[in-house]
Amino acid sequence: MLLVALATLAALAPCGASPLNVLFVSTVSSPSHYIWVSSLAGELLRRGHHVTELVIKPPATPHPNRTSFVIDGKIYAETTPVDLETIYDHSLFEEIHFLYDFCRDSANIVFESKAFADLLKLLKQKKPDFDVFVLDFPLQEPFIGLNYIIGRKPMVAMTAFNLPVDVLTLMGSPYFPSLLPYSGVGAHGGDPLTFSERLHSVYRWIGYTTYINWVYRPDVDKMIAEVFPGAPPLAELEKDVAISLVNTNPALHGAMPLVPSIVEVGGMQARPPKPLPADILEWINEKAAPHGFVFMSFGTNVRAASLNKGSRDAILRAFARIKQRVLWKYEDDDILDKLPPNVRVSKWLPQNDILAHPNIRCFVSHNGGLSTQEASYHGVPILGMPFFADQLGYAKKGERIGISRTVIYRTATEETFYEALTDVINNPKYRANMKVVQNAVRDQKETPVERAAWYVEMVARTGGAPHLRSPALRLRWYEVWMLDILAAAALAVGLALWLVRRLLGALCSSGGARRRTKAKAH
Repeated sequence: MLLVALATLAALAPCGASPLNVLFVSTVSSPSHYIWVSSLAGELLRRGHHVTELVIKPPATPHPNRTSFVIDGKIYAETTPVDLETIYDHSLFEEIHFLYDFCRDSANIVFESKAFADLLKLLKQKKPDFDVFVLDFPLQEPFIGLNYIIGRKPMVAMTAFNLPVDVLTLMGSPYFPSLLPYSGVGAHGGDPLTFSERLHSVYRWIGYTTYINWVYRPDVDKMIAEVFPGAPPLAELEKDVAISLVNTNPALHGAMPLVPSIVEVGGMQARPPKPLPADILEWINEKAAPHGFVFMSFGTNVRAASLNKGSRDAILRAFARIKQRVLWKYEDDDILDKLPPNVRVSKWLPQNDILAHPNIRCFVSHNGGLSTQEASYHGVPILGMPFFADQLGYAKKGERIGISRTVIYRTATEETFYEALTDVINNPKYRANMKVVQNAVRDQKETPVERAAWYVEMVARTGGAPHLRSPALRLRWYEVWMLDILAAAALAVGLALWLVRRLLGALCSSGGARRRTKAKAH
């Protein structure tokens, strides 16, 4: 027993001089998504590990331990712009088709890329020995086939998409539509969902689950079989996933029932600021902007330049009416001759560093997940204009906990935008509420990216963290929900009732026969 205990302690000891060899794959066609996952790759490199990666963007800085295969050309998100005029009004079924068409099309673009072909060539010819496979998994499930190529190594699944129900299912963690809105942002700080919210959550759960199980997963199996001949199907390869890293934090997303193999590392990309470029600093500092400044950015998946001109000009007129300066991430030059004196635009801006500036008064955002997390990390109240996906959930959650206001793009006017903007700027409750969230977000024993890297190392040390595996993964779905127990109980009750009925019937028949016999005797 002593030897077993010592061996276990040795396995759990922190990594020392032995660097890991990590295969790191992130192909989700979203630049902001890559910002989140690349923070983990950077931390693994900082710890001395070797990273071989397939990614959508080249690394910001080279590293001797880093071998990068970068997908050439424009990614799917850059070639297929979102229609901002219609996407907000998508029905559930239009939303599902939009999302999973994105999955299939973006995966196929990667499969046809030179970077993917070069990586496959390396894996098959040189056969590098990896310790762990880190995969940006939800919405790019076919790439799990790479684990077959490298010999079924322990896997870490990760996702920047909050906490998809797919991840709960993958890890054998319970999902209750009554507690967590389906594809929503998370629980509301202990406040239960209302009847209508629970009904909506169940409706979405049924719609998504039906499509995923009967349409999407069979499609993934076909893609795996085509691209990775001989590989097992998706359900078998998923057994190699030891843990999942999810982009949530209870301070912002609320408490949720999770198995220990689901690790919350929300806001990995949020960090203390780097120095701002001199020209930006001169525009937003207290001397240049004595009333503060407003920062507006729609992230990387929504182009501000795609706003219709009527809405864009209404926003500009509203900006012209405030005392604050405005710094706006805007991708085209068609706006330059229309800018009020207090507005400056740029095609790229260092969002995290700008949000950290003490002179900021409000962040006008699309309510994207990473943007909301960075605003929370730096304590900046939000005026949200959500369009699709998790943006809608973050907007709703922000209003519910009092850290933001929301305007709807298709109905916003100069007046409604101005009223909401000045409310967020001038009403101290939004900053006070955000300060509470900020304190909770930062109050952690280690940074989220440090926690994520530790878990990757632990998976490698323990050969897949079997001690964290949920028993639900070895039960059928009806066993998890105890439907077999209920069926057995119902059968037992039914049988008992049948026996009682037969016994009573027999007693009644016997009593009737005796009465008839006595009657004949008289």
